[in-house]
Amino acid sequence: AMVRAAKKFGVPVVFDLKDWFPDSAAAYYKNPAVQWLLREGVLTITRYNLDHSDVITTVSPGLVEKLRTYGYEAELITNGVNTDLFRPMDGGSMRQTLGIAPDAFVLGFAGAIERWYALDEVIRAFPEILARHGNAELLIVGGSLFTGYIDDLRALAADLGVSRRVHFTGAVEYRDLPGYIAPMDLCLIPLSPPQWVDIALPNKYFEYSACGKAILSTPIPDMLRMGGDHIAVYRNREEFVEKVDELSLAPEGRPVGMEEHSWKRKAEAFEKIFLRLTKNP
Repeated sequence: AMVRAAKKFGVPVVFDLKDWFPDSAAAYYKNPAVQWLLREGVLTITRYNLDHSDVITTVSPGLVEKLRTYGYEAELITNGVNTDLFRPMDGGSMRQTLGIAPDAFVLGFAGAIERWYALDEVIRAFPEILARHGNAELLIVGGSLFTGYIDDLRALAADLGVSRRVHFTGAVEYRDLPGYIAPMDLCLIPLSPPQWVDIALPNKYFEYSACGKAILSTPIPDMLRMGGDHIAVYRNREEFVEKVDELSLAPEGRPVGMEEHSWKRKAEAFEKIFLRLTKNP
């Protein structure tokens, strides 16, 4: 509706594609027929918007390439981070608030609790982590968007007998999120669906990095291209446990400069596009 209105009144349109919406829309459903219907319907809407946009921007090199396969050229402006909020800080007081021991080795995740992040696999591996690291605790910060996945995870932790070591905070205010990341020793990005891995560049990468945290992630090509020796990769449960072992011995504090990825810089990049589109001939 907005694109139609803009075209009717001669207003330039910038379409910032944050995700590949056809796959995202279908991801919440298991029925193949419903998935197909949603994927095709959302693709039609997305292509209409792309066709009628003056400039297309998107958030990852993988999405730039995906759009090219559909015949569209896009400019890359990645996601970013509020560097005024997200920075290294002491997590001692938050540990006390959450009932986490001061000397605990904390694995953490912050974000939407939905099935595209395989947190169930993390919890299934956690008994083995505890067997090797008796002081380990798992902190999961965030809430589910549209499904009951978080309730499934709570039930799974109870079934495995680790619920006392797995902390669920539920959704928190965005400005409070750095305080919840602060007590984490190792931050997780267990991105799962193969159709998303090649186009993903999660905000978590920027947020964890700005907080100076070590990251353990499934392989995400665009994130790995961003670089940083604070990133480790695992491909299966065995590698996950091995990497946790290795990273538990790593020194604390991994400052990573994120100023070039601050939201202020991203705003400046968009301003340049807006000026280019609206300047008088």
